[in-house]
Amino acid sequence: MKPYLLIIIVSLLLNGCTWIGDYLAGDENIEPPKELVEIKNAISIDKLWSVDTGEGSGEQLLRLTPVVAGERVYTATRDGHLLAYRLQDGELLWDIDSGQQITAGPGVGDGYVLAGTRNAEVIAFRGDDGKQVWSASLSSEVLSVPEINQGLAIIRTSDGRVTALNLEDGKKLWDFYRAEPSLTLRGTSKPLMTSDSVISGFDNGQLVSISLADGRQQWRRKVAVARGRTELERLVDLDADPVVHDGIIYAAAFQVNVAAIRLQDGRLIWQREMSSHAGLGVSGSQLYVTDDSSQIWALHVRNGASLWRQDKLQYRSLTAPVVFSDYIVVGDFEGYLHWLRQDDGKIVARMRADTNGFLVKPVVSGDMLISLGKGGELTAFRLKTGE
Repeated sequence: MKPYLLIIIVSLLLNGCTWIGDYLAGDENIEPPKELVEIKNAISIDKLWSVDTGEGSGEQLLRLTPVVAGERVYTATRDGHLLAYRLQDGELLWDIDSGQQITAGPGVGDGYVLAGTRNAEVIAFRGDDGKQVWSASLSSEVLSVPEINQGLAIIRTSDGRVTALNLEDGKKLWDFYRAEPSLTLRGTSKPLMTSDSVISGFDNGQLVSISLADGRQQWRRKVAVARGRTELERLVDLDADPVVHDGIIYAAAFQVNVAAIRLQDGRLIWQREMSSHAGLGVSGSQLYVTDDSSQIWALHVRNGASLWRQDKLQYRSLTAPVVFSDYIVVGDFEGYLHWLRQDDGKIVARMRADTNGFLVKPVVSGDMLISLGKGGELTAFRLKTGE
């Protein structure tokens, strides 16, 4: 059994599989997280502001990712609040109680703010004042951030459906379904919208391109093939959000592969063995991957060749990497943010922002980095002038 697998098991959607509890009670070793070695920050980072948004995601594995739109930052809390802050100084602009448990969001675009709920609903609010506009019932719980573009809201639900809603009134336009395995990781990847399609990863290891106009399949690509004797060993979820860069989609499957796929027709360009569910980042000629033992890799976008590997943060439950200036930034389970150089992966700075740790990666807006910890602490950073 791979050592990282026991760490990941706690995030499984069990679907009635009681034997996993017995397996967890066993005495197999779990690799401890690496201790942080004291460093002197080689770059200067300003902490601009920090606010307590209330109940964050906690230990519920909810992807409550902050979103920057214009001069505002939008966040959600698991107990049902949607909040808008001024980007410049963190001043609270509005705070709306939706009255439901929010499990994904917010999704922001075209003047709307959307949140998915545990009760299989999507609720839409106006971005300027937080007034509720509509709600729509779906087939199951929403665990990925709604995607908004071209007057549509694209929602991925936990039962394997991708649904398009009219952004103005929430009416369903089309629905795409792909059967899911009986055992999956808890969570789903965020749909990726292009000018004419929706790219979505599924828990059977397939990446599918869906027509934005009518919901029909355009192509599908098997990123991972299940292998092993047990259901646990055969998990191949595409839970990491796919990213697109220069017409190429980069996707990662749990326990199996990272792959590069042509957006136009789904042709496989390259793949290599590497397990990831946290996610990916890309900049220039480099693809950055947080693998399932919390090693950070830089791969060449053309062929997947390794450029460098950073293992000093191993088993620290790192987030996906985000590109910020000349660096990439990841968060860990103790609430530290780590800055790594893009060219060689060397750790050059560290700051603590939320003692409850991080589940979602920071977001970048211009020269600002915004993080949201599991305890609900929303923090803005900027590299000092000249860095």
